[in-house]
Amino acid sequence: MITVEDARSIMTECLSMSDGPATIDLDSPVVIDSFTLVWILHLLEERHDIEIAPEQADFPSSMSVREFHGYLATTFPDRVSRES
Repeated sequence: MITVEDARSIMTECLSMSDGPATIDLDSPVVIDSFTLVWILHLLEERHDIEIAPEQADFPSSMSVREFHGYLATTFPDRVSRES
């Protein structure tokens, strides 16, 4: 099950690739550019065996860790914890 901490880990790693903060708050907005989106999708597949095609990823251009986790929980309810 993907937890909110797993979601934070993925987003934090993506941000650190572009010299972003080392840690992020659950409710801080994070800009999702095309590079970040591709890296998020790669980490989801690599770590959690969840595949989302880039053209099917309907992430907003900015979202928080909590929103990202909520998106995953809605899209993959059997693979993601319902914690918030």
